[in-house]
Amino acid sequence: MAVIFIPGIKGSELVDTYAPDWPSRWTRPVADPMALALDGGMDHWLQPTRLLDEAYGPIMHKLRAWLAPEPVYAFSYDWRQRLEVSAKRLVAMLEEVCEREHQAGRSPQLKFVTHSMGGLLLRSALTLRNRREPLSGIERVAFIAPPFRGSIGATYALVVGETDAWFGTDRSERRIVRGFPSVYQMTPSWPGAAVNEHGRGVDLFNPDNWQANVAGGETFQPTFLRDAGAFARGRKTHRGGHSNAPMVPDAALAKAADKVLVICGSGQPTPCALPVLTKNRPNPNWFDFAHADVDTRGDGRVWLPSAAIKGVRLAAFDNIGEHALTCRDPRVASLTSLWLQGHGALMLKPRTASDPVKRRRRYFPVFDGDIDSLGKHIA
Repeated sequence: MAVIFIPGIKGSELVDTYAPDWPSRWTRPVADPMALALDGGMDHWLQPTRLLDEAYGPIMHKLRAWLAPEPVYAFSYDWRQRLEVSAKRLVAMLEEVCEREHQAGRSPQLKFVTHSMGGLLLRSALTLRNRREPLSGIERVAFIAPPFRGSIGATYALVVGETDAWFGTDRSERRIVRGFPSVYQMTPSWPGAAVNEHGRGVDLFNPDNWQANVAGGETFQPTFLRDAGAFARGRKTHRGGHSNAPMVPDAALAKAADKVLVICGSGQPTPCALPVLTKNRPNPNWFDFAHADVDTRGDGRVWLPSAAIKGVRLAAFDNIGEHALTCRDPRVASLTSLWLQGHGALMLKPRTASDPVKRRRRYFPVFDGDIDSLGKHIA
């Protein structure tokens, strides 16, 4: 068997392979934000290289230590591109890994760990690899902090810009994000993700519902938005978008629930409903981020109902901290390793003075689809 680790957005370094010395264009700190634009011209050719050690070093070391002799491979990708493009590359890699395992006399069954956007990418690759039986040949999967139904933070990045300054915060730098199809693919789509003045839902995959000054700007890409709707909804989309590898449906993951675990962070103020002021005269469809509804069932970026899948086991840990560094949390790394070893989804809680020597083991339950029951999934 072999394990494939798929990082989230900004989790792979990008180097410029057009220049003879291959300078870094994306690492930490940012080397040259303006060179990240997808239409950078003939003098740039960016390719993904290693994972950011700051975010993924600890979990990669733990996985390799606990799962040895199984190999743990990292799949880096250009997180600016459409996820379907990276999914095609991932499928090719999986074929090579399976051939390696076969030649080594080991089982070609695969295991996966994903973080954030990496979960969307894997669900796209599963569609390409085997549309009828998407989890065939897969032993187990651990999705960490996956924004399956998007994130209001992605919409904020497209409208206002980043708040963490990873892409820079001045006007020219933040606009490059509007040229990244992948960010549109994290448009929030859970029921009530965006609501108008009357409390009715607003479909953010429809470009006509976007803030007027953004939708009418030259950097905004309505085609990316429509295609993102097709990526998220498949045949259920009504906006004329296209995706050759939409995310494998929730029902397919629930059908193979014994193989799938979703792990999230909780306890951080996380936007869960964006007011859209459709009647605002100066700037119609104003996205009122300042008055977005917020609760603590999330990690600051991903709200738990965006990640949870009815019929699939859900584990959430309180006070994990920053979304980008979720994989550094020892509880997340340990539960992921135990899950891939074939164990149950154990609730890992620190021992207290009141605990007996042999305390009863508790396990995270399967999500029943009721948002009000999310408290049962938080340790």
